[in-house]
Amino acid sequence: MAIATDMPPYVSDSAKTGLEVDIVKKALDGYVVEFVQMPYSQLQDAVQKQKADVSIGVVADNTDNTDNSDVFYSDPLISFANFAISKKSDNLDINNMDDLKKYQVLTWQNAYLELGDEFKKLFSPESEYRKNYHEFSDQAEQVAHFWKESQQVAIIDRNIFAYFTKALKPSDGEVVHHSLFPAVTNFSASFKDESAMKSFNSKLKAMCQSGEYGKLLEEYEVQLETTVCGDK
Repeated sequence: MAIATDMPPYVSDSAKTGLEVDIVKKALDGYVVEFVQMPYSQLQDAVQKQKADVSIGVVADNTDNTDNSDVFYSDPLISFANFAISKKSDNLDINNMDDLKKYQVLTWQNAYLELGDEFKKLFSPESEYRKNYHEFSDQAEQVAHFWKESQQVAIIDRNIFAYFTKALKPSDGEVVHHSLFPAVTNFSASFKDESAMKSFNSKLKAMCQSGEYGKLLEEYEVQLETTVCGDK
């Protein structure tokens, strides 16, 4: 099972713990689960390239859920609360997406593909503003880089940012959260086996209805405006 490299509180301790790890283990109770950590950029097509039987944290393309498909996408299993974050002391003027082109933007791998058409157009490889766009495979490094330099904007999940900032203990840790993106961005799992995917969906729904999913969010202190349980 492919999963991201460590990004607490979602994946921690070489995928031994974390919110995402616990959700998957519980939703696949009865299956033998072995995690293989990969850079985020490799997760999307890990099943298609036969690197894994399941890949966790992918953007669902449900046009692939056909009789002839070699991959089956689950319901959303995890949500991220992505913000554009700046230092309060920098006093950056960020009111809309277009304002980002004035600053150095720090993101995770392939973020330009996952944050909407406007962000994609602004920072696609062909864009003149791509030179201001920097991707990190390690989000601990992303947050550390943010705190080292001024006039930068981190595009990141609020809970991941808070975790690594707390560990770094910057002398002036005040930031501004700019709400440029949807309240949450949902991610799914891709499966080689359709029956395993259906079993996963069924148990994930049961976790939502029993309150077990909400208890995991509380345990890992993950704050979200809405969760994947909203429609279950």
